[in-house]
Amino acid sequence: MAISPTTNSSTTNSVATQIGAAVQQVQNNQQVSEQDFLQMLTTQLSNQDPTQPVDENQMLAQLAQFSTVEGVNNLLNSQTQQQAISLLGHTVQALVSTNNSPQMVSGKVVGVSWNGSKVSLTLDNNTSVTLDEITQVS
Repeated sequence: MAISPTTNSSTTNSVATQIGAAVQQVQNNQQVSEQDFLQMLTTQLSNQDPTQPVDENQMLAQLAQFSTVEGVNNLLNSQTQQQAISLLGHTVQALVSTNNSPQMVSGKVVGVSWNGSKVSLTLDNNTSVTLDEITQVS
Protein backbone atom coordinates (compact mmCIF):
# COMPACT_ATOMS: atom_id res chain seq x y z
CA MET A 1 0.00 0.00 0.00
CA ALA A 2 1.47 3.34 -1.08
CA ILE A 3 1.54 6.28 1.30
CA SER A 4 0.98 9.68 -0.27
CA PRO A 5 3.16 12.63 0.72
CA THR A 6 1.78 14.84 3.49
CA THR A 7 3.20 18.16 2.37
CA ASN A 8 1.01 20.85 0.94
CA SER A 9 2.76 22.65 -1.92
CA SER A 10 0.89 25.94 -1.44
CA THR A 11 1.82 26.02 2.27
CA THR A 12 5.42 25.10 1.45
CA ASN A 13 5.58 27.87 -1.16
CA SER A 14 4.14 30.35 1.36
CA VAL A 15 6.76 29.43 3.96
CA ALA A 16 9.51 29.67 1.36
CA THR A 17 8.23 33.12 0.36
CA GLN A 18 8.21 34.34 3.99
CA ILE A 19 11.71 33.04 4.65
CA GLY A 20 12.92 34.49 1.34
CA ALA A 21 11.50 37.90 2.31
CA ALA A 22 13.28 37.76 5.67
CA VAL A 23 16.57 36.83 4.02
CA GLN A 24 16.09 39.75 1.60
CA GLN A 25 15.55 42.10 4.58
CA VAL A 26 18.82 40.96 6.14
CA GLN A 27 20.67 41.32 2.82
CA ASN A 28 19.31 44.86 2.44
CA ASN A 29 20.64 45.66 5.95
CA GLN A 30 17.13 46.02 7.35
CA GLN A 31 16.55 44.77 10.85
CA VAL A 32 14.59 41.61 11.48
CA SER A 33 12.87 42.00 14.82
CA GLU A 34 12.64 39.31 17.45
CA GLN A 35 8.92 39.06 16.69
CA ASP A 36 9.64 38.50 12.97
CA PHE A 37 12.21 35.83 13.79
CA LEU A 38 9.88 33.97 16.17
CA GLN A 39 7.03 34.17 13.66
CA MET A 40 9.25 32.65 10.94
CA LEU A 41 10.43 29.93 13.31
CA THR A 42 6.85 29.09 14.31
CA THR A 43 5.76 29.01 10.67
CA GLN A 44 8.69 26.80 9.78
CA LEU A 45 7.96 24.36 12.62
CA SER A 46 4.22 24.20 11.97
CA ASN A 47 4.72 23.49 8.27
CA GLN A 48 7.59 21.05 8.42
CA ASP A 49 7.44 17.62 6.84
CA PRO A 50 6.77 15.14 9.69
CA THR A 51 8.97 12.56 7.98
CA GLN A 52 11.91 15.01 7.97
CA PRO A 53 11.71 17.20 11.09
CA VAL A 54 13.94 20.23 11.60
CA ASP A 55 17.33 19.43 13.10
CA GLU A 56 17.22 20.43 16.79
CA ASN A 57 20.89 21.43 16.81
CA GLN A 58 20.39 23.85 13.91
CA MET A 59 17.35 25.37 15.59
CA LEU A 60 19.22 25.87 18.88
CA ALA A 61 22.18 27.37 17.01
CA GLN A 62 19.86 29.84 15.26
CA LEU A 63 18.25 30.83 18.57
CA ALA A 64 21.69 31.28 20.16
CA GLN A 65 22.87 33.44 17.26
CA PHE A 66 19.75 35.57 17.44
CA SER A 67 20.23 35.98 21.20
CA THR A 68 23.83 37.06 20.68
CA VAL A 69 22.89 39.61 18.03
CA GLU A 70 20.12 40.98 20.25
CA GLY A 71 22.54 41.28 23.17
CA VAL A 72 25.08 43.16 21.06
CA ASN A 73 22.34 45.52 19.80
CA ASN A 74 21.19 46.19 23.37
CA LEU A 75 24.78 46.90 24.42
CA LEU A 76 25.23 49.29 21.49
CA ASN A 77 21.98 51.12 22.35
CA SER A 78 23.06 51.43 25.97
CA GLN A 79 26.47 52.76 24.96
CA THR A 80 24.87 55.31 22.62
CA GLN A 81 22.55 56.49 25.40
CA GLN A 82 25.49 56.84 27.82
CA GLN A 83 27.42 58.82 25.21
CA ALA A 84 24.46 61.18 24.78
CA ILE A 85 24.05 61.60 28.54
CA SER A 86 27.74 62.49 28.86
CA LEU A 87 27.10 65.49 26.58
CA LEU A 88 24.69 67.13 29.05
CA GLY A 89 25.98 70.62 29.90
CA HIS A 90 28.41 70.69 26.96
CA THR A 91 28.13 73.07 24.01
CA VAL A 92 27.80 71.30 20.66
CA GLN A 93 27.74 72.31 17.04
CA ALA A 94 25.66 70.25 14.64
CA LEU A 95 24.96 70.24 10.94
CA VAL A 96 21.16 69.94 10.70
CA SER A 97 19.36 69.50 7.39
CA THR A 98 16.07 71.43 7.20
CA ASN A 99 14.09 71.30 3.95
CA ASN A 100 17.18 69.81 2.24
CA SER A 101 19.19 72.84 3.31
CA PRO A 102 22.07 72.14 5.73
CA GLN A 103 22.37 74.59 8.63
CA MET A 104 24.95 74.82 11.37
CA VAL A 105 23.36 75.10 14.83
CA SER A 106 25.06 75.55 18.16
CA GLY A 107 23.87 75.32 21.73
CA LYS A 108 24.29 73.85 25.17
CA VAL A 109 22.85 70.35 25.64
CA VAL A 110 20.04 70.62 28.22
CA GLY A 111 18.18 67.36 27.58
CA VAL A 112 18.54 63.85 26.21
CA SER A 113 15.74 61.58 25.01
CA TRP A 114 15.54 58.29 23.18
CA ASN A 115 12.91 56.26 21.44
CA GLY A 116 14.16 52.76 20.75
CA SER A 117 17.60 53.19 19.20
CA LYS A 118 17.10 56.84 18.17
CA VAL A 119 18.78 59.31 20.55
CA SER A 120 17.97 63.03 20.44
CA LEU A 121 19.67 65.91 22.22
CA THR A 122 17.76 69.08 23.12
CA LEU A 123 19.78 72.28 23.01
CA ASP A 124 19.14 75.42 25.08
CA ASN A 125 17.72 77.15 21.97
CA ASN A 126 14.97 74.44 21.73
CA THR A 127 16.70 72.78 18.77
CA SER A 128 16.74 68.99 18.65
CA VAL A 129 19.75 67.20 17.12
CA THR A 130 20.92 63.60 16.84
CA LEU A 131 24.36 62.29 17.69
CA ASP A 132 25.08 61.76 13.99
CA GLU A 133 24.56 65.47 13.28
CA ILE A 134 27.09 66.69 15.88
CA THR A 135 30.30 68.03 14.37
CA GLN A 136 31.98 69.56 17.43
CA VAL A 137 31.79 69.37 21.23
CA SER A 138 33.25 71.98 23.56
